Amino acid sequence: MTALFKDKVFFRRVLLVASPIILQQLLTSSVQLVDNLMVSSLGELAIGGVSVINQLYFIVIVVTFGAMAGAGIYTAQFFGNKKLLQLKETFRFKLSIAIVLSAIATIAFSFFGESLIRIFTKNPTTNQWGLEYLNIAKWVMLPMTLSAAVSTSFREIGITKPLLYISLIAILLNVVFNYLLIFGNLGFPKLGVEGAAYATLFSRGIEFVLLFVLLKLRGQVLNTKIKHVFKISPTLLKAIILTSIPLVINEFLFSFGQTFFMQSYATRGDFALAAITITMAISQLVFITFGGIGTAVAVMIGGTLGENKLEEAKENSKKILAFSVVFSFVLGAILFGLSFFILDIYDISDLTRRTAQFNIRVNAFMIPMISLYMALFFTLRSGGDTKATMIIDSGYLWTIQIPVVYYLSRYTSLEVIYMFLIIQLLEIPKVFLAFYRYRKDFWIKNLSHANLQNAEKLMHLNE
Repeated sequence: MTALFKDKVFFRRVLLVASPIILQQLLTSSVQLVDNLMVSSLGELAIGGVSVINQLYFIVIVVTFGAMAGAGIYTAQFFGNKKLLQLKETFRFKLSIAIVLSAIATIAFSFFGESLIRIFTKNPTTNQWGLEYLNIAKWVMLPMTLSAAVSTSFREIGITKPLLYISLIAILLNVVFNYLLIFGNLGFPKLGVEGAAYATLFSRGIEFVLLFVLLKLRGQVLNTKIKHVFKISPTLLKAIILTSIPLVINEFLFSFGQTFFMQSYATRGDFALAAITITMAISQLVFITFGGIGTAVAVMIGGTLGENKLEEAKENSKKILAFSVVFSFVLGAILFGLSFFILDIYDISDLTRRTAQFNIRVNAFMIPMISLYMALFFTLRSGGDTKATMIIDSGYLWTIQIPVVYYLSRYTSLEVIYMFLIIQLLEIPKVFLAFYRYRKDFWIKNLSHANLQNAEKLMHLNE
């Protein structure tokens, strides 16, 4: 283990790549915490209503990232071996996905929004809060998915620092808009939950504009004309789709599974829904490292695979796995410490506070296992082993965890804190499955030379 940490140059580069993403997500998580705090002043039912909509958004954005991740695997590898034409085509694929999925989501929320909210809660007040928020915030889908296409592509080619600055601006604007529009400060109208929705819409729109400017200034290897957005060579399109299908299926099943967890916990009452929402908002303050791990894997492992340095990629993976585990113990201690006082900032009932505190401490103890799993997951995915990640991730979720939470929530009177504990402990076997697959080395391959059924075609693509 000690030998893995001797390469100071490597870890310096990991920190250089991951730190901006970690800081960016720290800012995002902090704002989500502030959002929850501001909305909590309107009551626990308001928190529940907004959290339901955020859960629906979670499904959309996770599926979007899953579809884009298939192209992102090639983005990192094509950048590594300097195939710039194919690199542009991977970016076009992401833009196409953003346009299509955002259109589907906006239409679904427009026609079926109320029905979707009722899946989580039957409380009419909570439903009304959620519907008011959704009717405005549904228009954020297009700028949000397009921003995801641009930002993920920049990460995969190792440009991360400007993303931090853009995120900082968008986040600060979101806080300011929340302050002005939720409470009606400085002469602005007092809009409550609708104000929070407008704040999200305005800040996301500005974020997209800034990312578009960055694309023009620093994204020469990505830039493409609007009329060419859907222009992708059939061979590469097939290759990306073959890689993306397991990712999309996995992310859809994963996000729907997390939504099912939320709905199951909510069977214990609106306090449970509020407690879980607060738990995740606070836990995200340390879960932010997972995004940094994913970016480091894409650059340090995916790029190295693209350069055909397979043994170096394997050694890099060992170092990142070790780093993620060691660092996670520090994060776990921080989260556990936060659980003693951070809930005091919320205007919530004692029952909600005790529930959230217990759940936060569970997450604190689970962070090392979750961090190791995420590092393994991203490593397997960087080499295109997407079918295995789908089986290990969503396959395990739906065959083990979902049946357990369904039984506990419908056929027992077990308290929500113990339901949460059991589901989190069931994450542990998944880590061993991922490590077993990692040891098989199926992920160690250069996709630009050996992609599934299209290996030879990709080798000679546009050569």
